[in-house]
Amino acid sequence: MAEQFDLDTAIASTGGTEKWQVGKLVLDWTKAVLIVGLVGENGETRNLSWEGDAATDLMVALNKANLSSNSLQKRILTQLAADEKIGSGSTTGTPT
Repeated sequence: MAEQFDLDTAIASTGGTEKWQVGKLVLDWTKAVLIVGLVGENGETRNLSWEGDAATDLMVALNKANLSSNSLQKRILTQLAADEKIGSGSTTGTPT
């Protein structure tokens, strides 16, 4: 199973979806935008983003990250929760 983020509380507006995976990742260095496309367990999608300095800072951190101990997807899912763009929860599964 690919890595996913299991929310403690499902998102009501998506029909109660609890499990989300990273479906796409866009790093736009020129416009200073980072976009994460999430795919829910029932196929629903959500696009979440950072802009400006927050996006640039996160892109720099991801670019310099040691991904051997913590995968790119897990780092993104964890950051989404830390920045309160999604609810709290935990990452499960293995990197693909």
